[in-house]
Amino acid sequence: MEGYKQKPAFLQGGKPVLLQGAMELEITQLRGALTGCRSFQYGTFLFWEGKLGDQPVVLSRTGIGAAAAAAATAVGCAIFQPSLVLNQGTAGGYPEDLHPFDLVVGERWFNANALFQSRYGKDYYLDLEALEGESKESGFTGERPFYHRCSEAAVRWLDQMTGKYTQGQVLLGTIASADRWNDCPDTIRQLETATGALCEEMETAAAGETAARFGVPFGAVRVISNNNRTGEPFNPETARAVQEWIVGIVKKEEREW
Repeated sequence: MEGYKQKPAFLQGGKPVLLQGAMELEITQLRGALTGCRSFQYGTFLFWEGKLGDQPVVLSRTGIGAAAAAAATAVGCAIFQPSLVLNQGTAGGYPEDLHPFDLVVGERWFNANALFQSRYGKDYYLDLEALEGESKESGFTGERPFYHRCSEAAVRWLDQMTGKYTQGQVLLGTIASADRWNDCPDTIRQLETATGALCEEMETAAAGETAARFGVPFGAVRVISNNNRTGEPFNPETARAVQEWIVGIVKKEEREW
């Protein structure tokens, strides 16, 4: 993708970027880098407001899973009016050549929770938007997932910044998102083949759908923390690596654009 000639619009205008991580491990470095930090709590949802360099930022610890991520995103969008929601954290890799510390910039994502089982026992993917519209046609189920694209501007920005990530390879691709944890190598291989996903995690779909309902651009980036297909175990240091990269790209100096 072509690089930006100037700072992207969502990093201008004074509105904050809403940075998200599901658990403490996925926000520690981000929170530590904030200046002028103030904390807020709504229910059990925690937010920290501050700056990375000159950029206003709101950091959200969403909690794990779709329900928590959707609710935290709704609270964050309604209260802080962000210019961008950026969901980041760890994920399990699908391809055999994807390893811990590799980075996946989400071009698109799909809700792997949205499934329809026919009376014959076959599973199909559901298009929840079509179903919500009470479609009378059969177009709300499919053999393949219903993909949702991340904001083009966010993808371009993240892609432009991948040269600053030195801990592993960087791929642009599809993120599978569901309250599901696959440990079976055969299942992971089948999912990669059937969906084209590079990794799986539990929050992107919920955060992305909620951001869209608020009309806020959305981006997603995941660091590979483990690969259960190849037997590579979870490495908590991967969470540090992606957060340090995000701090650097958000703080990018105006003169560098």
